[in-house]
Amino acid sequence: MKKKFIAITAVLGVAAAAVFICRRVEPKHTQPPLVLNEYQREAYLNIRGWEAEEISCETVRIPEEFEGIYKEYADIQSKDNFKIENYKGKEVTRCLYRILNYGGDSEVTAELLLYNDELISAALIENKPDGFIKSLNSYFFEKK
Repeated sequence: MKKKFIAITAVLGVAAAAVFICRRVEPKHTQPPLVLNEYQREAYLNIRGWEAEEISCETVRIPEEFEGIYKEYADIQSKDNFKIENYKGKEVTRCLYRILNYGGDSEVTAELLLYNDELISAALIENKPDGFIKSLNSYFFEKK
């Protein structure tokens, strides 16, 4: 009886070890943060096909609550894996660039939001009351 108990325990132990070793672990597909200093920001836009001219860089605070246009903006950014909601209430750098080669009659601005030089958001914004907000990265891939 004692040998049978030891044998069953050993088999269960081997089976548990096999399950533990062979279990499927989902790989993480997170990219490291993109850090852009003041000299790399315009180049970031250029490699995406945009001729850009800096308008301004200033410190702004991300709202604590997202409502209206800011909620829409956060939803657009989340599709590009920018988790702007992680920065609620924090001060970030907002850099605006005039896009010179967008085409059409509208003035379009690129907006980069950075937290400690880490890019946390990138958007194209049409400068008119009913203008669009598009993810800069998604637009880059649609354009090709």
